Amino acid sequence: METIHNYLESMFAQLPNTPEVWKAKDELLQMMEDKYNELLSDGASENEAVGRVIAEFGNLDEVAETLGISNIINNTQPRTGMELSMDEAKNYIADRASGAFRIGIAVLLFITCPVWPIVGDALQQAINPGHDFGSAIGACLLFIAIAIGVGICIYNGNLQRKWEMLKPGNYYINPDTAKYVYDENRNNQSNYALLRTIGIILIILCFVPAIIFDELTHSDFIGELFSAPLLFIFIGLGVLLLIVAGNKEDSYKVLLSLNDRNTVAGNYVPRNDKNKTYSNKAVDAIMSVYWPTVTCIYLIWSFITFSWGITWIIWPIAGIIHGLLNNIYGEEE
Repeated sequence: METIHNYLESMFAQLPNTPEVWKAKDELLQMMEDKYNELLSDGASENEAVGRVIAEFGNLDEVAETLGISNIINNTQPRTGMELSMDEAKNYIADRASGAFRIGIAVLLFITCPVWPIVGDALQQAINPGHDFGSAIGACLLFIAIAIGVGICIYNGNLQRKWEMLKPGNYYINPDTAKYVYDENRNNQSNYALLRTIGIILIILCFVPAIIFDELTHSDFIGELFSAPLLFIFIGLGVLLLIVAGNKEDSYKVLLSLNDRNTVAGNYVPRNDKNKTYSNKAVDAIMSVYWPTVTCIYLIWSFITFSWGITWIIWPIAGIIHGLLNNIYGEEE
């Protein structure tokens, strides 16, 4: 019976996602189920019953008049693009997940790169205050961390380039693949919520190590060695988790949006769920981590200067920049 259900989904995949079409789909399913059960009761095997049901009801043009959807079928445009197979969809999800982790590591390196000069300066003051070797080593490690982060971004961009053509109109997915992606998305919701929650908690609690070390220790060396570095590390790990969670969630949305949301095959995508893309690749990469980065800058600036009465200005400025980039480069799919 599952074969009949899958075949029915394929028959109606390109028809408009309207109540009339869904009513016709339900009626045809009932007709096919009745015929299937009738054949089984007459002694036909399961495979034989499935074959005869598909042979009798499998041509939608022949039953369209009975179902009252002849005009709809005649006005339906043929499907364009290539079919994305189940294996290709799984590979895309896996590539996006690994790519998100690489980008998260790169952002972690960018955020935590100031740790090296801080640690180097603290070690220098503790071991040999008269020399600048600690500061020099710290500065070198800062630039090395930035270089590694940039290299990871470039490497990841090259790996992800093969999926640039994965857009509505170029590809579509069959009902089996859409069902698989939809189920995977639902199963991933708990992990998505957990990663986002932990990430946000880490960012909010980034100042806690500084408070603890200031209260529990009376050594300037220990305070400098751990307080500020742990602040950056907490923020970096929090942003990493947000990126990993968000990118995997986006991969499901991209696949489900390959099918036209106005057709039966696209009914897995909510009508108010629009994917925002950007015509400029550099802007697209920046916007994927825009708000987490703004949050990090705000927290770092605030906890370093403790000028909370001024640092809030970053939010309206960031909002204006975000709006300008959306208007100039943004495209809704």
